[in-house]
Amino acid sequence: MTQRKRPLIILSSLSLGGAFVLANTAFFMPVYLKSALHFSGREIGMLYAAWSLTSIVTSFPFGLASDRTPARHLVVTALVLMGLSLFSQSLLRAFLPFLAAYLAYGLGQNLFRVSLDALLLKTLPHRVGKTYGLFNGARMLGFTCGGITGGLLLQHLDFVYTLKLLGLLYLLMSFSWFVLPPTIPVKFGLKTYWDDFRNPRVILFALWLYLFYLHWGAEFTSYGLFLRENLGLSLKGMGFYMSAEFAMVGLASVIGGFSLEAGTNLYRLAALGLFCSGVGHMGMVIEKLPISLAFRLLHGLGDGTIMVLSYVGIAKLFRVERIGGNSGLITLSIMLGSFTGSLIFGPLGARYGYGVPLFVSGAITLGLIPMVFLSKFKEMSRSKS
Repeated sequence: MTQRKRPLIILSSLSLGGAFVLANTAFFMPVYLKSALHFSGREIGMLYAAWSLTSIVTSFPFGLASDRTPARHLVVTALVLMGLSLFSQSLLRAFLPFLAAYLAYGLGQNLFRVSLDALLLKTLPHRVGKTYGLFNGARMLGFTCGGITGGLLLQHLDFVYTLKLLGLLYLLMSFSWFVLPPTIPVKFGLKTYWDDFRNPRVILFALWLYLFYLHWGAEFTSYGLFLRENLGLSLKGMGFYMSAEFAMVGLASVIGGFSLEAGTNLYRLAALGLFCSGVGHMGMVIEKLPISLAFRLLHGLGDGTIMVLSYVGIAKLFRVERIGGNSGLITLSIMLGSFTGSLIFGPLGARYGYGVPLFVSGAITLGLIPMVFLSKFKEMSRSKS
């Protein structure tokens, strides 16, 4: 096994495992909170709002820590924190203690994602299309399998035992410390990161991602409800519907990454990804299951392409020795887009129907296509900050 393949396999496997465990709970947690713990809609909303704010507040600090501390230490710390917090959630029934455990899980999730991404970007800075395509493809495979097995697990085990089992799986994954690639800690002043980020190319890239990920807010607030109420799917049906899209996102990530390695124009690929994502989001609101699913798969094709391009953009824009902090700032832009989208599209869906936010956010995505061909955007591929 070559020096390059081994860390890619290790990091991709860990990404797959983390996504698998998350998907087992993420799709079905609201059902448990309402039916078993009897939390009110307001309390459930507070949990998810706290999760979002946690991601926004910690993205840059965690990225900065990934530069100043061996990133593999942070990855394992996140896995232990997530394992303990899931186990705690299985034991708690009162809202405030559960909120504390849920916040700890959110912290662990964001630390895991940011530090694992930093470890990937620092360890494998070359052949970025193929590398990041395979890495994101593995993550989406984890989501696909997790979405399917989550429903199957809950048919045979109650949620309490499922949470304990998944918490144990996180703790077992923490033994990956022994095989994770080491990184050399570096320390730069905050002004250095600010100088990197205020570059017009970087600002434009961050703004583009912020606007693109507005559609995540529409999905968080309206996607599941649309499947449940407009398409009339069961929880099991929802899991299969969502998992089919994750499989498409993973496939698109791999295809997009290999296409870049083969010489496909980055900006045309970005425009194609935006087109598929936008049209797919708009078309999935058609209330006929086969048609809706076909458009959702088209959306997944676009999303997978843009996800790979976001990694490629980070690799092209920033110096590798401080890419942890800078990728954390890009993650902050993404999470702000998702949070803003939730604030906009949540009330819109409640007032006008759950298909409206999906359609409107798809139209916004289509409106981003001209930005790809702006001269400042194109300068990404010619130099680094």
